[in-house]
Amino acid sequence: MVIGHRNPDTDSICSAICYANLKQAVTGEEYMPARAGHVSGETQFVLDYFGAEEPQLVEDVRTQVRDIEIRKTKGVADNISLKKAWNIMQENNVVTIPSVREDGTLEGLITVGDITKTYMNIYDSSILSKANTQYSNIIETLEADLIIGSAEAYFDQGKVLIAAANPDLMEFYIEPHDLVILGNRYESQLCAIEMGADCIIVCEGAGVSMTIKKIAQERGCTIIATTYDTYTAARLINQSMPISYFMTREHLITFNSDDYIDEIREVMASKRHRDFPILDKDGCYLGMISRRNLLGAKGKQVILVDHNEKNQAVAGIENAEILEIIDHHRLGTIQTMSPVFFRNQPLGCTATIIYQMYQEAGVKVEPKIAGLLCSAIVSDTLLFRSPTCTAVDEMAA
Repeated sequence: MVIGHRNPDTDSICSAICYANLKQAVTGEEYMPARAGHVSGETQFVLDYFGAEEPQLVEDVRTQVRDIEIRKTKGVADNISLKKAWNIMQENNVVTIPSVREDGTLEGLITVGDITKTYMNIYDSSILSKANTQYSNIIETLEADLIIGSAEAYFDQGKVLIAAANPDLMEFYIEPHDLVILGNRYESQLCAIEMGADCIIVCEGAGVSMTIKKIAQERGCTIIATTYDTYTAARLINQSMPISYFMTREHLITFNSDDYIDEIREVMASKRHRDFPILDKDGCYLGMISRRNLLGAKGKQVILVDHNEKNQAVAGIENAEILEIIDHHRLGTIQTMSPVFFRNQPLGCTATIIYQMYQEAGVKVEPKIAGLLCSAIVSDTLLFRSPTCTAVDEMAA
């Protein structure tokens, strides 16, 4: 960022534009001209006359969230299973993943703590239907095959039970819409279907006869076959529930990409969360930030033109990384954390110095740049009548 002083004059604005143009031409990197205050009528006339855009207004150069590296944890749909969410956390070495809508807005957060609670908390046998679990999640979690039914359908009624008893006893505890985990016994499979079960899960890779398939098709019963044994299937099935049932949706602590890190640091320190979502100005999810991201935060990279005093500089300059100073005034009070390129010459205008730097770099001065530099010299030297005006300024103009 190339920026002049507060209450900028024509020299400050034009020098920022022209020096940013020179640096970009020499280095090939991006340099953005900026202004620390409002453009005067005189300066606006010059910009309009030569077809130059007004530099971006920057009133504070403290480090913002946008300036630091954040974790680009990919957002997920709210209907993925707990098991899939856990796998994503393990693969990406994160403890929080965001649920994001199709339009990019944040819907909620699921943490590793939320998932572990589902293991430790005791739920009743209808938790799977209360969570509105899709059959595709069950198939994925149990690494199973769909024999009859639609993977897109939902298990939204009934309870989950294991058919461990003989068919005579099963008739007393299987109710309509239940999900029944069972083995290869034909009688148990038939009994579950006839009692109105919405789904049967056949374990240990057991086969399903054509008769059972036909009856299930007629009764609207989904059949899923897995190679897992009954114990493993029963242990894993709760992992198929969607994260939407367990994730946090309300009172989320989020930060904006424009927020200053010295302000969010206090909020982060007062909360026990590990990660916090970052949103853009439209509320769309960008990534996650943790306290660790703040440790190596660097200030904005800034080049100062037409001033070198702190009280004239843009707010927050003490937090910025000053790379260069190009000026023609007396030496002031700016302090830098490391050595910088500092060019200060006793001339009537900063634009004169920048014109010299164009010549030294062998970069052609385009008509628009020439117009801006000349206007700055004419303005700052009061049409060569200022006591600070030199022959070098007149020659440059």
